[in-house]
Amino acid sequence: MFELSGAEMYTTLLGGLSVVFIILRLSQPKESQAVTSNSKFTTFQNGFVLCYLVMMAADWLQGPTVYALYKYYGFTHEQNAQLFIAGFGSSMIFGTFAGTLADKYGRRLNCQVYGVAYALCCISKHFNNYYILMAGRLLGGFSTSILWSAFESWMVSEHNSRGFDPEWLGNTFSMMIAGNGLVAIVCGFAAQGAVKVYDGHPVAPFDLSLCCLVIGTLFISFTWTENYGDSAATQSQGLKRAWESIRSDNKVLLLGLIQSLFEGAMYTFVFVWTPILDDMGYAVPHGFVFASFMISCSIGATVFKSLSANAQPESYMPYVFAVAGLCMAGTIMTRNPLIIMLCFCVFEGCVGIFWPSIMTMRSRYLPEEGRATVMNIFRIPLNFIVCIVLFNQGNVTVQADFVICATAHFVCAMLTKVLAGLAANSPKSVEKPAPEESA
Repeated sequence: MFELSGAEMYTTLLGGLSVVFIILRLSQPKESQAVTSNSKFTTFQNGFVLCYLVMMAADWLQGPTVYALYKYYGFTHEQNAQLFIAGFGSSMIFGTFAGTLADKYGRRLNCQVYGVAYALCCISKHFNNYYILMAGRLLGGFSTSILWSAFESWMVSEHNSRGFDPEWLGNTFSMMIAGNGLVAIVCGFAAQGAVKVYDGHPVAPFDLSLCCLVIGTLFISFTWTENYGDSAATQSQGLKRAWESIRSDNKVLLLGLIQSLFEGAMYTFVFVWTPILDDMGYAVPHGFVFASFMISCSIGATVFKSLSANAQPESYMPYVFAVAGLCMAGTIMTRNPLIIMLCFCVFEGCVGIFWPSIMTMRSRYLPEEGRATVMNIFRIPLNFIVCIVLFNQGNVTVQADFVICATAHFVCAMLTKVLAGLAANSPKSVEKPAPEESA
């Protein structure tokens, strides 16, 4: 019987996934003539996606070495956990206000604030001082709330205001997520190389991240126009209206629950996949595993293009969530490392389908005047779930964590079925805008 184990298994799997990704990308049908012939749209799309990926690179460069940096400075595991919880807690508390600021004072300005605040977070990493690092983590949590809301809000608003076909948004979302997976892989290797150049000091990737933030912020400052939600409303009014839109529209409420549950389970997976693999009895090449996950995510984003061309996200996402749940449940039913890795990679493929699908549904259901605010409200239960998981890592078994993840995904599948029923019986939330007048 053909068996793979150890490093051979991980390298073979990564190679196989890379081949699958290349084949899928090459076999994708060409874009419709309406898209390719619209030079204004392709220029807008390419410019936004490039800027978005540069700003995402700034985030990815920091991820692999945050824990290592705190350990390098001599902080205990408990202090490390406190710093991590502070980041998620900051995102949960201050992120909501970041959304109202974006809608009132401008999404472009909010994206610039992201660049400045995250740059200060990077600079804080040069100081071996717990309180300075804590301040940096608070800034980091605030910044990531902007990253996951203001950029998408700006793009959707700009796309619609320029009169582009709403159906083209899915193409942009797919490019964002597929590109994000590849950028994550490059950043992983870049971060590792930078540490070597800095003679082993783990602060090096944060300086690379700072460079990306400067470039991205300058690009936004000189090339983006400003757009707003409800600029006349005060922050309290903006929050009140956002809550009202969630309370009064069951589709928005369901979308928020689905997003919070899936992303909460996804971040839980980030914390617990390493112990499962490390328990296999041999050294795990974490870089290859991470690369496999990101390639799988890019594969999922590519599959999304085919799915969305033939069906609405509400119709196919229940099955995607069910597959994600089966992958999490299957992980605790076997000790075979290859099967476990396959489950993990299929799950990451589901993540790759999830992101552009949830973005497409958000573009359809969320109110334009409070889009960023509603998106950040959705992140409150998400960050709360992650904080609870972090608090209880020593009290809950890894197997129990996977059961929780599987349950969350199955619940998402049922909620999406309900959402599909509501969507079928109501008109679309976003009407197709009038075509842009020719110059």
